[in-house]
Amino acid sequence: MKILDIVHSFHNNLSRVSRGLCRVRSFIGPEGQMVLLTDLGEKNDGQSVTIAVEMITRSLIEQGIIIEPVTFIEHYERGESKDDTFDVVTFSPTTQWQKTTRASVLNLIGGHEEEIADRSQKNPRISYQADQIRYRKNPFADSRYQDSNSVITRRLEIAEGMISKVDIEALVNNGSIEQNIQRVLKQDLSVFGEAYAKPDDEYICFSEFPLADGAVDFAVFTGRSRMDIILIEVKGAEFNLVNADHYREFNHKISQAAGQIRGRLGIIFRDLNTFRKSAHQIRARAEKGEKIHNAFVGPYGELQVDPDKDINIRTVVVGGRTKDDHEESIKRQDYESRFTPPIRIESWDTWLRRLQRS
Repeated sequence: MKILDIVHSFHNNLSRVSRGLCRVRSFIGPEGQMVLLTDLGEKNDGQSVTIAVEMITRSLIEQGIIIEPVTFIEHYERGESKDDTFDVVTFSPTTQWQKTTRASVLNLIGGHEEEIADRSQKNPRISYQADQIRYRKNPFADSRYQDSNSVITRRLEIAEGMISKVDIEALVNNGSIEQNIQRVLKQDLSVFGEAYAKPDDEYICFSEFPLADGAVDFAVFTGRSRMDIILIEVKGAEFNLVNADHYREFNHKISQAAGQIRGRLGIIFRDLNTFRKSAHQIRARAEKGEKIHNAFVGPYGELQVDPDKDINIRTVVVGGRTKDDHEESIKRQDYESRFTPPIRIESWDTWLRRLQRS
């Protein structure tokens, strides 16, 4: 016979703050009182039942919710009740767990099979009780993590100066030349952070970034631990990415840009350690607010990267218009596979798909 079915809030043993939830069901069975302690999964805002079992049982007894003698059974629900796990928990002289079967538990609680089949998170009463307790402890329990004020302020600053995707699309659709596209993109370098940064919003963007014996149009520093450096050459939208003749090669402007990057990468990789140190020096100066190479720092400011670790270098050439997406996709992949490190080729049509802004 079931005599109790509640959501119990237990505290953290270190802070004594109420921080954890589990379902508690008490039964009078053939061998006396049995208490089923069911972990609530996502509804549990604290430690698991396994870690907190001593705190849970002690608080139940101290508060008079459960009267000894009693046998405690730890319970984890799976997708199907037949896959649930059960352990009989004893506390003398130390806490020990003894695995037991579903059939044994049913016998201990008096054969109430519908109780084991009842999924706690699908039980409206249990879900309601759990949510009441969670929201009482934290009114924003299910809300997205809120960033610091400085991050929020920087996001608002970036949003205020954003060029729209519509404006960039207009440039592309009008067949703008390289200089006109670059002039617009240099007004808002966040567009490159949005396109290439991982993790999102953790980036520093540059324009006219020095590289070996020349410069690339744009660069993005991003990543965690090991810094990713994305080097970007931008061409116009007044030509098709792939020539219309029977050779079906990339337009000469794309090939020329890729060749320039390859040549400069060759110089860099001959002394990669020097380039790595220089890149991290530039990063540090930008993080301190210096507008070196037109530095544009993302919302999170400093990158969480290690200056002593290797860097990852990626290269991109953007230009031209797509006429046959499938054909060009195969050609781009083949082109990338021919070079080490690979050079990614994108038309303005494919590049625009990267942008989330409206």
